[in-house]
Amino acid sequence: MTPKQQLQYLSILLLTITTTSQARRHQKLLDDTTVKVQNDINEGESVSVHCYSSEDDLGTHHLSYGSAIHWNFQVNVWRTTKFWCDFSTKRGSGNYGVYTRKVHVRCGYVCVWMIRAGGPCLLQTNYHNQPWCQSWKSRSI
Repeated sequence: MTPKQQLQYLSILLLTITTTSQARRHQKLLDDTTVKVQNDINEGESVSVHCYSSEDDLGTHHLSYGSAIHWNFQVNVWRTTKFWCDFSTKRGSGNYGVYTRKVHVRCGYVCVWMIRAGGPCLLQTNYHNQPWCQSWKSRSI
């Protein structure tokens, strides 16, 4: 093998190793992320849920007690993917960021929101499922 061929071979080998290493390091970025929203208020009380991002509108869903909706998505390369939900109950309503960078720190790739009497609560999977609760932005009762 000539020195030029050796250099080409080593260059290709180095490029392959570097690309493989970067792909492994960024693999988590491309993993599916799941968001789940569940009605945990009270028996007989429903929740109206409308969730969306800048690219997807998931429509409006009416959740009876104990029922849930969930969806999967991939976070974009820039890590700027965001999902919001409008929640409306007889107790209160509001618009909440159910998946943002701040939320990702708390729940990682599985974000479970429980809609409770006082407002939505995120089960922080990165913090032993400790709930992170927010009050209703507009109270009805």
